[in-house]
Amino acid sequence: MVRIAALRHVSRPRVLAPFSLRQAWQPCTARSFFGLGELAGVIANPAETLRQLKESQEMLRKAKEDMELAREAKKIPKKHTFSKLPGFHGRKAEQALLRKILTTQPKMTTIFGATSVGKTALLREVLASDEYFVVKFDLRISGFADLRTLYLALCEQFQMFFNEMRDEEMGKQALTFKHLVLALNGKESAEGGYTVTVADLASLMESLQSALLQYWEYDPKATSSDNDGNFEDPYAKKKPAERQVKSSDEMTALYGDSQSDSPVFRKRPVVFLLDEAHKLPALVDDQLSLKVFLDTLLVLTKQDRLCHVLFCTSDPFFQHFLRSMNVGHHSQIITIGDCSREETLSYFLDQMLRSVPPHLASKLTTSFEDIWDAFGGKLSHINDYVASWVQAEGNLTPYQSAIFIQAYTLLQFHLTQANFETFSPLSTATVGTDTSEDAACFKPSDLLQVMRKLTQSPYSIPYFTLCRMIGTAQVDSMIKTRVLEVRWTKTVTPEEGWVERQWSEDGIERPVLLPMTRIIRRAMEVVLREEEQLKHAGQEESNGEAKTA
Repeated sequence: MVRIAALRHVSRPRVLAPFSLRQAWQPCTARSFFGLGELAGVIANPAETLRQLKESQEMLRKAKEDMELAREAKKIPKKHTFSKLPGFHGRKAEQALLRKILTTQPKMTTIFGATSVGKTALLREVLASDEYFVVKFDLRISGFADLRTLYLALCEQFQMFFNEMRDEEMGKQALTFKHLVLALNGKESAEGGYTVTVADLASLMESLQSALLQYWEYDPKATSSDNDGNFEDPYAKKKPAERQVKSSDEMTALYGDSQSDSPVFRKRPVVFLLDEAHKLPALVDDQLSLKVFLDTLLVLTKQDRLCHVLFCTSDPFFQHFLRSMNVGHHSQIITIGDCSREETLSYFLDQMLRSVPPHLASKLTTSFEDIWDAFGGKLSHINDYVASWVQAEGNLTPYQSAIFIQAYTLLQFHLTQANFETFSPLSTATVGTDTSEDAACFKPSDLLQVMRKLTQSPYSIPYFTLCRMIGTAQVDSMIKTRVLEVRWTKTVTPEEGWVERQWSEDGIERPVLLPMTRIIRRAMEVVLREEEQLKHAGQEESNGEAKTA
C-alpha cells in the first residue's frame, strides 16, 4: 500500500520533446524518470550525441550568416537610374508641350525621334522630379525576356512604385504585388515547372488597375478629418471623366508640400513610361500577352483616366505594331527633331567651348557655321566631332570626321554591293528576329533617284509620293537601313526651314521623308558628284574608243 501511495505522487508521463543540448545538460535533480532515461541514452551513445552537436553548431553558424546577410541587404542603396542627365540643354518647346500633356486628361502618347536626338534626356528632364509618380521601363536593359520575367519585372516595378510614395496606406498596395511574386514562387515549387500564362498577366494588370483606383480615392487628410466631417476629397468617388489631373501648385495647395518639415502624402499625375518601346515585341514573343498588356494600358488611360502612358521609340514603324494590336488609333504622336539653330549655337558657346583648350577656343568659335552646315542640330554629332577636332589640334574638317566617313561608306556599300546587311535593331525588334530582313531590298538606281530628290530644296519628299515612285518595300527598306528618316507628324521645334511645312501648304499634313541626318545629306551630295564624274569619264572613254574605231 505504501508503494502504491508513493507512485500516486509521481508526475504523469510527459510527451517527449525533441532532444536538445539544454535537456542533455540539465541537472539530474530537475529531471523526471523519463528525463533520466534520456540522459542514460546520451551516455550510452556518445557518437550520436556528437553528431547532433555538430549539426546544431552548423545550424547556428548558418543562422548567423543569414542574419548578417540580411543586415547587409538593408544597407544596399536602392536602384536609382531615372534621374536628370547632366548637360541637358534647350528643348524649351518640347518640355512645355510634354508638361501640358501631363496636366490634361490621361492618354496614350507615342514619342518618335531619330536615334541620339535626345528623347530620353528630355523625358528625364521633365519626369525625374517631384511633380510626377513614374513607373519606368527602359527596354535597353529590360530585365525581362519572356512572359515569366515580364510578369516578375512588372510586379517589382509596381511594388517599388507604391513604396516610393512613402505612405502607409499606399504601402499596403505594394504588398499586393509582393504577394503575387510569392504566390508564383509557391506554384512553381509545388507544381514543378509551372508556366506563367496570359491569365496571370491579366490578373496582375487588374491588380494594378485596382491599386490605382485606390490611389485616386485615397487621401490622408480625409482620413484624419473623418471625425470633423469638414474635409472633402476632391478625387474620391468621382467618375473617370471628372478625375482631372491638377498642376503641381494646385496639388501643393490641396495636399501640402512634400519638401516641408512634416511631409504630407500628395497626389501627383501617374506616368507609365516605356523607353525604347519598339523592343517590346521582340522581348515577349507572345501576341496574346502583348494584346492583354496593351489593352490594359488603354483601359488605364482612355477608360478609367488613371495614368498617362508614354511610348518612347526611335523606330518609325512602331506605330504599325500598335495598329496591329488595335491600340494605335488611340495614341497621339509627337515627333522630336534636332535642335534649332539658336539652341545649337547656345549649346556650342555655353558648353562645347568649355571643353576646348584655350589655344584652340578662338579657332573653334569661327568654325561654327561649317559645323552647323555639316551636322545641323544633331548635338551628339557635334560632341563627337569637337572631341576628335581637339585631339587633332584643330586640323580636322567635318568631311574628315568619322561621322562623315560612316555616312559616306553606308551609301557606297548600298550602291556597290548587291546584298548589304545593316543588322538594324529597329527591324529586328518590330518586324522579326531574322536579321536577313535587314538586307537592303532596293536597287542602286532607286537610291540614286532618291538622293537626287533629297539633295535639292526643300531636301524632303512626301512618304507616299516616293512609295508610288519606287515602291513601298524599297522606301521602307531605306528607312530601316537608316538612309532615310520618316516623320509622320511635324516636329515640335521648327528645323531646316520647316521642311515638313513645304508639303502642307494646302492645310493637309502629310508624312515626309528626308535624309536620316544632315551629314547623310552631305554624303549624298559627295556621292552624286562622284557618280557624275564617273559617268562623264565613261562617256569620254566611249567617245575615244568610237573615234579610234
